[in-house]
Amino acid sequence: MMNKSRMFYRMLGSSFRQRRSRMLIALFAIVVGTAVISGLLNVYYDINIKMGKEFRSYGANLILTPGTESRQKVFSLSTAQAVVEQFPQKSVVGYTPNLYGLAQIHSQRLVIVGTWLDQIPNITPYWEVTGEYSADRNATGIALVGKAVSKKLGYKAGTVLPLKDEISGNELNVTVEAVINSGGREDNQIFISLGDAQKLFAQESSANAAYLSVAGEGLEKAASAINMQFPDMELHPIKQISGSEASLLDKIRSLVYIVVVIILLSTLLCVATTMMTMVMERRQEIALKKVLGAGNRALSLEFLSEAAVLGLIGSVAGLCCGYLLAQVIGHSVFQSSISFRAAVIPLVVFVSLAVAGLASMIPLRSVIGVEPAVVLKGE
Repeated sequence: MMNKSRMFYRMLGSSFRQRRSRMLIALFAIVVGTAVISGLLNVYYDINIKMGKEFRSYGANLILTPGTESRQKVFSLSTAQAVVEQFPQKSVVGYTPNLYGLAQIHSQRLVIVGTWLDQIPNITPYWEVTGEYSADRNATGIALVGKAVSKKLGYKAGTVLPLKDEISGNELNVTVEAVINSGGREDNQIFISLGDAQKLFAQESSANAAYLSVAGEGLEKAASAINMQFPDMELHPIKQISGSEASLLDKIRSLVYIVVVIILLSTLLCVATTMMTMVMERRQEIALKKVLGAGNRALSLEFLSEAAVLGLIGSVAGLCCGYLLAQVIGHSVFQSSISFRAAVIPLVVFVSLAVAGLASMIPLRSVIGVEPAVVLKGE
């Protein structure tokens, strides 16, 4: 038994040495295929996190308001905080409660929005802000005016605006520090700190709405669960943003699947062609082994063992090259590294062995079909 095993390994090693160029071609095909698949799989596992961060440049994707059946038009900040805490904190990019109201400025009545000024870069990163403003949540006496308001009424940096709430009679002076350009309705509004707005409109510790920017999938399901937990509140995704995120992620996943299938088929074809060529070159050797008593089972085992060795070596090299490829993709597309996923290892090894094994099936039929009398005729 020991002699048979030793002879088998000697024949296996001899096959690799004598057909080095052919083996290297097959090995190269497997390495390239597994490297691309390994790299794409590593990127695929990280794509939700990476794309989630990219999507956050579009702004908030969830909005919290009082429930439709609630008679209240405002809610407490503590309630908003409780809702935010339902999400994993690492996935919450930012959130801000907003308080809306109308205030009189001289003879004009304008929409005033109280917000957390420090959250503007997180909730509305697409705003173009002209001027420097105090990005402090507790800042007082400052204002950011929309581009349309600034252009129409001449409100620029340094302009003092006397705000007056007609309902409560409260008054507040704020100084314009910056002009914002959002391309939307915000261009017709004036933004002040939430604390100032609460005092002006006599709505202490209250807000009309809260905007959340949360990374991750399943936001609709999470929002439904939160709505069940807080019946007086209504949290729902902003369809234009969350819908685009889900659609784009689905398209990217489909693209990854298609690329993986194409790479697998290409690798399979290349390896099968190379293996078939080796079989044709070894017809006399195979015929001689059959004459000496080697059966089809032993010969098939030899060829499958060669394929398995190629598959194992190719999977190890492919995993290393694939990780490097994933880093190249990560830094060029997302400007950050891609984490290595241990789950990729068994999957890539299995795929590599499967490709090598399947690529050997057609050549094996030729091995079994070799007729020693015909091949060795005249030898």
